[in-house]
Amino acid sequence: MKVLQRIAFFAGIIGLLAGLTGVAAAQDYPPGTLTVEGYGQAFGAPDIALVQLGVQTSSSDVLEAYNTANDAVQNVIAALTDAGIDLKDIQTTGLYLYQDTPYNPQTGEPSTAPIYRVTNSLNVTVRDVAQVGDVINTGVQAGANNINGLTFNIADPAALEEQAREVAVADARARAEQLAGLMGVQLGEATIIVETPNAQPPMLYDRAQSAMGGGAAVQEGQLQVSVLVRVTFNIQ
Repeated sequence: MKVLQRIAFFAGIIGLLAGLTGVAAAQDYPPGTLTVEGYGQAFGAPDIALVQLGVQTSSSDVLEAYNTANDAVQNVIAALTDAGIDLKDIQTTGLYLYQDTPYNPQTGEPSTAPIYRVTNSLNVTVRDVAQVGDVINTGVQAGANNINGLTFNIADPAALEEQAREVAVADARARAEQLAGLMGVQLGEATIIVETPNAQPPMLYDRAQSAMGGGAAVQEGQLQVSVLVRVTFNIQ
């Protein structure tokens, strides 16, 4: 008897949850409506670049390793500012000092003299993407021996977002009109529109175009901004 009571109890819980789910679904999609999603993209050339340059030094003397790296970074910064980079666009992003114990490749025994390695990294914002190649060459010639990354971006993507939003809304309406026609109903006014937040920054797209400077060869490409909207229409 107790087994039957437990079965009835769990069946009641399942029915209650199903009922609540049905209520939620009814609230999300009101009767007499049609909900669709629209997707829009817009493309634009980057107008800003972030170059990650660094200096790495090593020595059996810790102070020598540190001072050598510090002097080299100062030379890089001076060369970049002389080349027209504003000092506020140069930021130290990493300073690391660690001890490395080399091993004898023949015996496998560790050396009694440790090697100290220092890494100092800079983020350099380049506000003229045509100068990216020159900036990289300037940094390398001044002493940078690490290039940790290069990314392109758009300083103000608002205009591209507006274009993508227009495309997304038009796409949603076109989808709704097709579905309404397939169902044999009349599409009415939009009653709810929600823009899904785009968690991703503008992304590089494969519609590349050359952006070679007088220095290193750099391919700037184009950036993609996307917008997703969900629109609910009345139907008759």
